[in-house]
Amino acid sequence: MRPLLVGACALLAVAALALVGAPSLADDGQKAKAAEQARSAALRGLAFTEKDGATWRTTKKCASCHQGVMTAWTLAEAQQFGYPVQTKTLTDSFAWCTERFAGIDKPRGTDLNSRTVSVPALLFGLMALTNPGQTSLSPEELARLGTHLVNTQEENGSWTWSAVPPGNRPPPVFESDEVATLLAYLCLDGRLLSDRKEGSPASDIRKRAAAWLAALPPSDTTQVAALRLYVSVRDGAPKKQREAALAALLARQNPDGGWSQTRESSSDGYATGQALYFLQLSGAKASRPEIQRGIGFLVSSQQEDGSWKVVPRSHPGAKPFTHPEPIVSFGTAWSTMALMRLVPPRD
Repeated sequence: MRPLLVGACALLAVAALALVGAPSLADDGQKAKAAEQARSAALRGLAFTEKDGATWRTTKKCASCHQGVMTAWTLAEAQQFGYPVQTKTLTDSFAWCTERFAGIDKPRGTDLNSRTVSVPALLFGLMALTNPGQTSLSPEELARLGTHLVNTQEENGSWTWSAVPPGNRPPPVFESDEVATLLAYLCLDGRLLSDRKEGSPASDIRKRAAAWLAALPPSDTTQVAALRLYVSVRDGAPKKQREAALAALLARQNPDGGWSQTRESSSDGYATGQALYFLQLSGAKASRPEIQRGIGFLVSSQQEDGSWKVVPRSHPGAKPFTHPEPIVSFGTAWSTMALMRLVPPRD
């Protein structure tokens, strides 16, 4: 009888190990359901962005940074990651936005406005960096954007958003010159300027920007944490520095799974979308618990129309802008692009 008893115990042990060590069908079903919900959220966000951009183009006649450039960038991301987008829609969106490139590469003048950096140049430059296979912007157009960045760098190595005082520039998009400089520094990373030789103009410009950023204490915002993480990865910073930058961004995640623009604000689509987007670019796997929780926040907080609500904020002492369209457009674009990168489309 003992051999039979031993054999039965062994079978029970094997069965127990199987139950403990192997994922259950229920777990697989839950993961599949969560992925489908995230995919659906990405598609709804993409549809909202495309429709919102088309409406803005028809009614406002203005290729703005939000309903213009961010719409084109989102459509380019959709094309790269296999989400549905019509070629004509993509082409028309970029053609509409690039109308603003006329004269963008002119030499810097003496007036304050000629010193400021172009937001489309920064956003499209970053798009070209993060979408290396994109063909919506030609090499000639990217070169002109690069010339603009060279012409608008300040003597101290930074870039400035606007001629108005920093406290009057609406965050989070125009958050600070630190954000503008981080974006310009990334844009010039081998995409807009090919001359990376030691002592070349391109090399000197990036060195001056790096020195300015290194001397500046990082601002306490999610946007800055996300951009500084990506800079550390692109620059091949020492492992400890990259790990510290990653930990700093992950530490900002809220209990609800989202990220907030500042520690005092609540989680929203702008900060969460940006955090997830740059985490993916920096090599974080979609299976990480923090990223899965972030995806869950975006799924649960999406509005009925496919957008993500973002509450406008201001710098201390200034009044928030009362028009929600720009920030909602930005927040929806970041959330949609993050989801498309992290959740593959249906086969």
